[in-house]
Amino acid sequence: MHFSTWLWEQLDLPGRAGAFAKICWADVNNGCANIRFGAHEWLRHFEEKHKDKKEKLADMLIPVYLDYLEEVRK
Repeated sequence: MHFSTWLWEQLDLPGRAGAFAKICWADVNNGCANIRFGAHEWLRHFEEKHKDKKEKLADMLIPVYLDYLEEVRK
């Protein structure tokens, strides 16, 4: 399963993945990001488009990505 597919499945769930998914979904909906971004593309996107918040967003992405990896390895 692709990271973006997993991420969008988290949209309505509580917790860090759901919160991060909502932030990313807002970026997709306002035309700033691509719906198919993987984790590396999100990091690059944060560096290019959200320089003032890139560290906070990266700090959110890393544990969410680890949650994704743990889930898809089951």
